Amino acid sequence: MSSGFKILWGCKGGKEWEQLVVNWCKLERAYGLKNSTTPLPAAGRLQAIGDWVKGGRSTIRKPKIVLEDHIASWIAWWDGMAPDWRIRDAEGNLLREREGAWGRLVRPGGNGMLTALICLVWWLEGEEKATERWLAAVRDANWVVEGLVREVKKRYIVRHVRR
Repeated sequence: MSSGFKILWGCKGGKEWEQLVVNWCKLERAYGLKNSTTPLPAAGRLQAIGDWVKGGRSTIRKPKIVLEDHIASWIAWWDGMAPDWRIRDAEGNLLREREGAWGRLVRPGGNGMLTALICLVWWLEGEEKATERWLAAVRDANWVVEGLVREVKKRYIVRHVRR
């Protein structure tokens, strides 16, 4: 996971990106720095993730991407992983007005949220600057990570109070 942190922290995405990385670190600490063997949902997962994993999760070698395909695939994968309680507005954007269980997004370590965030790094590198579309994805990812932190902490408290 340290290679993943190195990639995330090395990304020059500005203050909003830095806050996302800080919140991701909080999430991984809330998980107890464990590593899930079960990855995020596979349906629609980007080929770049598989290539990166096969390449040993290198901090140097990056998978080759076609930027617009990568962006469209990330958005579709991200939207497809959203819990059923996340509703969409008229334009199809996932709203942040409700809360509920995060279910299949609760995946610690290198097989979890790290993979979605690394795809955002590759997206930014392809764009060469933080576009509004990329920043919107960062903001949404940050909202999700904050929700995951709350859920994981709640699960931890419930587990330890019941003992």
